[in-house]
Amino acid sequence: MTDLDPREANFRDALAMRAKLAEARIAQREQTLVDNADPATEAILADLVDQRVTASQPEPLVEHVELPDWPVDVLPDWVADHVTTTAARLQVPVDLCCQLAVGVLASITQGHVRVAVDDWAEPTALFCYCAMHSGAGKSPAEKAIVGPLREWERRRRADTADDHAIADAEWRVAQKRVKELESQHAKGACDLSEFREAAIRAADPRPAPFRLTVDDTTPERLTQLLAAHKRLALISTEAGLLDMVAGAYAANSQANLDVYLKAWAGETIIRDRKGGDGGPETTVVEDALLSVVLTIQPSVIEKYQQTQPELRGRGFFARFMPSMPTSLVGTRRFAKRGGPGPEAERYAARIADLADTLSGPEFTITLDDEAAEEFYGWCEQMEADLAPGRPLEPLHDASSKIRSSTLRLAAILTTASTQALTVDVATMRAAIRVGDYWVAHAMAVEGVVLGADSEDQHAVDVAVDILNWCRKHSRTEFTPRDVHLSLRRRYYHVEDLVPGLELLEAKGWVWFVLGELTDVGQRGARVLARTRPEVLTRSVQNLTDSGSTRTSTRTRVEQGKTPPPPPKSTPTDEDPDPARVRVLVRELTEADLGPLL
Repeated sequence: MTDLDPREANFRDALAMRAKLAEARIAQREQTLVDNADPATEAILADLVDQRVTASQPEPLVEHVELPDWPVDVLPDWVADHVTTTAARLQVPVDLCCQLAVGVLASITQGHVRVAVDDWAEPTALFCYCAMHSGAGKSPAEKAIVGPLREWERRRRADTADDHAIADAEWRVAQKRVKELESQHAKGACDLSEFREAAIRAADPRPAPFRLTVDDTTPERLTQLLAAHKRLALISTEAGLLDMVAGAYAANSQANLDVYLKAWAGETIIRDRKGGDGGPETTVVEDALLSVVLTIQPSVIEKYQQTQPELRGRGFFARFMPSMPTSLVGTRRFAKRGGPGPEAERYAARIADLADTLSGPEFTITLDDEAAEEFYGWCEQMEADLAPGRPLEPLHDASSKIRSSTLRLAAILTTASTQALTVDVATMRAAIRVGDYWVAHAMAVEGVVLGADSEDQHAVDVAVDILNWCRKHSRTEFTPRDVHLSLRRRYYHVEDLVPGLELLEAKGWVWFVLGELTDVGQRGARVLARTRPEVLTRSVQNLTDSGSTRTSTRTRVEQGKTPPPPPKSTPTDEDPDPARVRVLVRELTEADLGPLL
């Protein structure tokens, strides 16, 4: 490395010195403004502005957007009829019932059905969730849709109870017998062939009663259950799964994901532990399979997406096919309603028949040529839209899981409809319609709606970051530089926060107590902003949608539209303009303010 020219070195030193002097002058000027400020005047100013702003209701940061509805007609008739009538009877979104229904079908077919197109093969396990607020009807819908599966499980467990009791007794006898032979073998008084036969029999795992569904379980216990049953369905209306996965109850508070990631793909799970007195413990589960169906609050998804980056980084959330329907709370009618109709009886009977039928060895369903062409064409279009700057770029980590889940759904629909060994093009197109639904809702989870204006979306993203900063630091008053110091890795200059501040000010969520938006980033300008108190107590989706019943975990922007600016009213003496109030108050003298102090 060559030495710098002395003149260049002197020039750099001079620039550094001037920068330090400029920084010192700015700090001194800001301090002078603080020292010369009259507290009484500043207090009156703040009160006047606060009263004006808080008297009106803020507007949502983005326009209300309707996401696509679940395409119910793609389901078999006996499923579609039940989910439609159940949704109408319980006054819940049909999306909720459809997500539960495909989860039930996946729980039945997994381990019995595989789907293959060329050398691409998938099991039929599915991870899906429906995000709805508490009180929206998740639990009654879960009972209506999942109830028949649980009832079939109870009957199967009762039918096999005698066989299990005999097998368990034989296992216990084998344990006692091998212990007796061990003592005899140590003395040399045991037949070697008999000892070997007893040892092999005692090494078999202990028989377990039939089990298909689980709810509240730890990852460690789930591994043990999979070792005993090979395939399971975790169906829950609570957030316990995410708490367990995120390590909320673990000593080291670290995420424990392996069993979920591998069981989604049907991979082999090998778990080694130190063990107790018996020495190291090894658990091996060949071709473990798990389907997960959750109906949880959107705030739970938002919480773990923001606080547990490992859940995103390792593809845990990407495996879940999302649904975030519009809640019907506030529009429901309360009157006498009948119970389940014949559609429910038909659904329960078909669920039981399907589960009884799929009791043999696993078989593979393939795609016919037209279906394969349709599926590959859809995948290629999605791949093109994943490129930087393209509409689906935010789904770069979820796209492969959406493709796999859509292929799996095609096999599930085929099995539930005709039990044919080939997926035809009509069924593949039906599955792709559901895949498009999952894509749209996954984009909404990421805070993006297809077709949104990029500048509008950027302003919303910045505004959400500012709101999150206020919530994290419990601040209702801040300077833009405060926010910038915490987010400088994302925003290189403090001026980069201007689009978000401008949107927040226009929508009534933020106002300026000192300075104004044009002062942000200006040397010597002192800017102090204030937010509404509800920013600290309401989740971001409530703020972005202004308390509406949308269940998105992030924000939305109207497709192809720019959020209209708020109407500008003409200030009057009774309704003064806050900017003008700042000027007038500072022009008043202490004598003028005397009667008010």
